[in-house]
Amino acid sequence: MSLDENTTLEDQTVATAEAATRPASDDDSASLLDDLSAEVGQAGNLDMLLDVNLKISVELGRAQLKFRDVLNLSTGSVVELGRQTSEPVDILVNGALLASGEVVVVDDHFAVRITKLLNRVERLKRVL
Repeated sequence: MSLDENTTLEDQTVATAEAATRPASDDDSASLLDDLSAEVGQAGNLDMLLDVNLKISVELGRAQLKFRDVLNLSTGSVVELGRQTSEPVDILVNGALLASGEVVVVDDHFAVRITKLLNRVERLKRVL
């Protein structure tokens, strides 16, 4: 699938959506993403994405509680998370794991220092 100068944004979106919904095998997952990235770059539309808002969240840990235990939670309740304080936290972008890091304090605010970015293959394995 190649894009030329006469291709409209709608045509590009449809072509990209069709490519993204095709079943991908382990062998061509990385090449599919490379193809899509190259096409967006060739079309000059990458700049359009720079102002898109993304939801970034940091997961400190998880807990599984019974419904009755959730109903008993009140101010001051402590919920134990299934992660040690020394373990890295997960950094998610739009719900997808992108990196891991450590919690730090900067000017009396909590922050996260990124210690490891998942590479493209690791991210694709988690999605597929």
